[in-house]
Amino acid sequence: MSVTKSSALMLSGLLLLLTIELSFTSSVTLNWFVVLVSALYLLSKKKWFGLFGLVFFPLIPALGTYWSVYLYGNNPDYGLVLVSRTFAFAAIGMVFAFGVDLEELLLILEQKKLPTSFVYGILVVLHAMPVIQREIMALREASLFRGKKLHFYSPLMYLKVIFVANHWRDSYTEAMFSRGFDEEGERTHYIQYKVCPKSLATLGVLTVISQFILIIT
Repeated sequence: MSVTKSSALMLSGLLLLLTIELSFTSSVTLNWFVVLVSALYLLSKKKWFGLFGLVFFPLIPALGTYWSVYLYGNNPDYGLVLVSRTFAFAAIGMVFAFGVDLEELLLILEQKKLPTSFVYGILVVLHAMPVIQREIMALREASLFRGKKLHFYSPLMYLKVIFVANHWRDSYTEAMFSRGFDEEGERTHYIQYKVCPKSLATLGVLTVISQFILIIT
């Protein structure tokens, strides 16, 4: 058995808390604080595409929202709230996408008594995605050989994915039971995930600061 330090659960919890708070509050300061911290985090991890997405993905929706409020709203300042909130939500999404290992998070939740069948079902989908992409590429190439071009909106492509997923469902089920998987049985874990003290302290400080900003604003 090995012990691995992880901050995935704590970081996901903080992101969930901020998502709920930002949805029901109107603090521009807190919104930009979330954006700033998220940008620094992505920069420290050298996640350049995440930084690009944080800046440019919410840009058009944010400008469109502000323009609508400015033209038809009674309070233009509320447009600034919506603009900052749009960027804050984008920042939270980018941090979760590039800062949280989803497989690791699911395994941690499974150790925290989340139903095993639910966790493994999601893991099967995650692991099958590359294979599904290869199947789609093979289907497109086969169609080109027959003089037909499949687009992303082609019903045939989605039918192929459904048939492949249905076939793999039975195969994965047989494989799991052949290895002794028991949904009701007690499981042991080769890798035990523990909270990283340094990450816990950092996230704790950020939580306190965010709550302080929320209170004073």
